[in-house]
Amino acid sequence: MMQLTKEGEALYMHCLPADITGVSCKEGEVTEGVFDKYRIATYKEASWKPYIIASMILNRKYQNPGLVLQQLLNDYDKRVK
Repeated sequence: MMQLTKEGEALYMHCLPADITGVSCKEGEVTEGVFDKYRIATYKEASWKPYIIASMILNRKYQNPGLVLQQLLNDYDKRVK
């Protein structure tokens, strides 16, 4: 469907959660690349709920979530390059 949009750059907005091909299921509503491209805009549209839910999961799953977040920040350059 993205190929049908102007220059393949349509803003993908969705009522979350979306079924993402190869991430949450074998064949979903959207590809991982399309979802990631507009992740921030989609989350803002959802009134930041995904961030709040992720925070609740992180705080429940780990005894010291601050250290987990710090480690993610420290490893950020490694993942990007």
